[in-house]
Amino acid sequence: MKGEALFPPARRVALCLTLLALVAADALAQSYPARPIRLVVPWPAGGPPDAMGRLLGQRVGDALKQQIVVDNRPGANSMIGSEIVARSPPDGYTYLLTTGSHATNAALQTKLPYDTLQDFVVLTLVAETAGMVLGVHPSVPAKSVKELVALAKAKPGQLTFGSAGNGNTLHLAGELFKVATGANLTHVPYKGAAPALNDLLGGHIDMMFASPVSMTPPIKAGRLRGLAQMGTKRSHLLPELPTLGELGVRGAEIGGWYGLYAPARTPKEYTDRVLAEVLKALQALDIKEKIGNLGAEPVGLPSDEFRRYLVADIDKYRKLARRINLRFE
Repeated sequence: MKGEALFPPARRVALCLTLLALVAADALAQSYPARPIRLVVPWPAGGPPDAMGRLLGQRVGDALKQQIVVDNRPGANSMIGSEIVARSPPDGYTYLLTTGSHATNAALQTKLPYDTLQDFVVLTLVAETAGMVLGVHPSVPAKSVKELVALAKAKPGQLTFGSAGNGNTLHLAGELFKVATGANLTHVPYKGAAPALNDLLGGHIDMMFASPVSMTPPIKAGRLRGLAQMGTKRSHLLPELPTLGELGVRGAEIGGWYGLYAPARTPKEYTDRVLAEVLKALQALDIKEKIGNLGAEPVGLPSDEFRRYLVADIDKYRKLARRINLRFE
């Protein structure tokens, strides 16, 4: 009688349903993933983000015993691929691996088709890169940053630099360089770093500010002339190339990073499973070496710390946008 008083029929039914739901959720978590996972990389195949996605996708997929399919969705400075993920079902089978453009878009775009902080589960800072490298085509008659700035001032607007899109970190690197040196350069946006670099190698544009991993092979081969790096320290890939700070150019430091996300409301038991394997992969010596070959260093920040990192980066670029009067629609 006392038991019936404490647990009337309606309440007993509710408790049973709750227990069944918990058991079902646990069973789903245990069987997850039951099919291939899609990893959207909002950049073209062949570039550093694509290489990073395939590297992690292979290792994490092996650990989860399911294939992780890299889905390249380039365009609009990564916004096309990012929106696809933001609008995907939160079922644990779609993830996003992108660059610092996720922060620059939030800071610079007035009509972003998603909310950077509300429409995604912020998972981890995968890796950070060294500062951008300034490389010019051999046809440009400048052997140093000083000569390049003098040439740009003598021919205002005639020298061009390519980037992976409006508001991309490669673009912002060029804008920072212009502000710091007074060089008058014209920006040419592309759908990714790879096509921009191809046009630079073909002599269709004059220079780029890009990641060390993109610039090292053509510089080493003599197809480009490296002039400087935009980090606080030299990249291990190009240790002979000075930083802008070493050359007396201040306030132009800019690097890059890779972050992992899922659609908002993706069950935590799913994202935790994937995140655990990603963090484990980032500790593996062979993965560390391969990420190093991509000009980056593995990080693996906890989700809450990465969210604070992302918010701080957005704030930094908003301040930069106000400083150089840069906004996009």
